[in-house]
Amino acid sequence: MSAWKTLGFSTAVLVSSVALASVAMAGSANGTWKRSNGAHVLAFDCGGGLGLKVVKSPEPAKVGKTIMCGGKPSGPNKWKGTVLNLDDGQKYSGYVTLNGGSLTLSGCVLGGLVCKDDTWSRIN
Repeated sequence: MSAWKTLGFSTAVLVSSVALASVAMAGSANGTWKRSNGAHVLAFDCGGGLGLKVVKSPEPAKVGKTIMCGGKPSGPNKWKGTVLNLDDGQKYSGYVTLNGGSLTLSGCVLGGLVCKDDTWSRIN
């Protein structure tokens, strides 16, 4: 095998290993999360990405509402997508970040210059 073929093969193996390692290191946001207001949100696979749906709330009209569907990975333990603010009915750019036992949802305007965060704790 020529030196160029060996180098090309070695590079392909290295790139594949790094890609697999980053997938393995990424955590799963799937499960049920509790908001500070007592509501429970289910994180699940939706539309080929991350989904968020209210499954329990002190405001019964919000139960069953989808906050996000199709959130795409944007880094290790991070997803990006469109989020629905159930309080004002508006859609915003959104980011979800998993950090151990907490999940932070950020809704942003002005291209991400102004964001509002809500951090949730894992129930299961």
